[in-house]
Amino acid sequence: MNRLWHLPRWLPKNRMFLRVFGVFGSLLLSLTVLYGVLIIPLQRDSLLKVLYSQATTVSRSIIQASSDAMLTDDFGFIVEHNLQVLRNNQSIQSVLIVPRRGTAMRIAPSGWEMLETDTVRLKPADFDVESYGIIQTTGGTSRYRYTAPIRFSGVSWGAIRIDFDTSEYEANIAQMYRQLLTISGLSVLVILPIGYFFALWLTRPIATISAAASRVAQGDLDAQVEIDRNDEIGQLSRSFNQMVAALAENRLRLENVNLDLEIKVAERTQALDELNRTLDQRVRDEIAKRKEQEQLLIHQSRLAAMGEMIGAIAHQWRQPLNALSLVLQNIGMQFQVGRLTEESMTRLQEKGEAMVMRMSTTIDDFRNFFKPNKHAENFNLLVALHGATDILEGVFRNHNIVVNIDCDPSIEVYGYVGEFSQVVLNILGNAKDALLISGQVAPVIRVRVEASPGTIVIRFEDNGGGMDETTLHKIFEPYFTTKEEGKGTGIGLYMSKMIIENSMHGRLEAATIKGGAIFSVTLPRQAPKQDA
Repeated sequence: MNRLWHLPRWLPKNRMFLRVFGVFGSLLLSLTVLYGVLIIPLQRDSLLKVLYSQATTVSRSIIQASSDAMLTDDFGFIVEHNLQVLRNNQSIQSVLIVPRRGTAMRIAPSGWEMLETDTVRLKPADFDVESYGIIQTTGGTSRYRYTAPIRFSGVSWGAIRIDFDTSEYEANIAQMYRQLLTISGLSVLVILPIGYFFALWLTRPIATISAAASRVAQGDLDAQVEIDRNDEIGQLSRSFNQMVAALAENRLRLENVNLDLEIKVAERTQALDELNRTLDQRVRDEIAKRKEQEQLLIHQSRLAAMGEMIGAIAHQWRQPLNALSLVLQNIGMQFQVGRLTEESMTRLQEKGEAMVMRMSTTIDDFRNFFKPNKHAENFNLLVALHGATDILEGVFRNHNIVVNIDCDPSIEVYGYVGEFSQVVLNILGNAKDALLISGQVAPVIRVRVEASPGTIVIRFEDNGGGMDETTLHKIFEPYFTTKEEGKGTGIGLYMSKMIIENSMHGRLEAATIKGGAIFSVTLPRQAPKQDA
């Protein structure tokens, strides 16, 4: 609720004025409180330091002057000297001298008296450590009490207690509070009127500008502010008038722009309608184009794999062909020397047929490898890994590359065994190329399988020197290859990643390890819901 209308009539109904005026009032209050909180305690401490200095001086004077009398129990000298001290310093109310053994003595301006030590209220610590401060008496008055030990040659003889009148101290404190009230009253009479007129001088033109701004906000661009001042507020009023004039001019321009914009919107709307009519066809054409490109990549990948397979077939067939040639030569030699018997002929024929059967099996393995899988199924992981490595067995043997497979024979994977074998073949082929380029003396490829309840991780590690960190993040991009021109298509790893992630719902990742590289294939242990 707005309560400005309940303020006194001499106060402007202006929130900014109240805030500025409130700042002055708060500043005045803060200064007064600061004086009361900081200055008065400092003055009080100074007065207490004066009392302390006076007390230490008096006590040392008494002890020095009366030391011999105290040791010889010359009470007359002690009384006479202390009465003289009391006459010279009228602020001292009494002096109490208490030995550790013997009779205590209290000297006051009115006289002196001897007291039993047990009746004197001194703390045991008073004989060893000095203490001081203002105390309240039973009559409601106060006094400054100083207590100090009396020592001779390092031996504690007793203690001395001096009480001072605090009337002067209290008068000074009262004077400070009167000064505080005087300063506060003068501040109210001087600073508040100044704050009032300053706040009025500062906020009235701002309120005028604010009212004009409200008119402009409601659409009245004829509002003007006439404030003739040579300060920032005057500059603000002139800037405000210029702004309003610019707004009026911009409104006229905007109206013209709106007319042009309506025409352009109508033209763009017509063009957009035309685009919407042809958008479906363009989307279908683009999808078909992308599918065609993907098919082309797959075809290129299979052609590249087929080229590698032909080389692998050559390596696989080289040994059995040589062995078959030796069998034929053996038959001819035995026939020439007349030693070809029916038994030896049968044995050599069986040996040749075994070699031909082995070559035929190799052809079947390659044909099965390229046979497309129309449906996903569960397949034995170790069998699939051995199937892919057997295809490259001749290449690995020719280059003395050792392949170690560590896999539980009971692990099964759900997916497309042919496409998975192609991924394994691509990874092993890249590992083989890296080992040949690095010139490793003892080339090794390790295949390790780690199974967990939810996933299966297949890691392919080699000691071929690893990959450059600057190109590691690019190896799965299409047509990217680090091989020499003509020796790599750059689509093998790209297609492998597509097969693992899109067809088998897994992940294919690569990293550089110490001395080589590692490719990790992560597959789900169970079939995804959409494939189950």
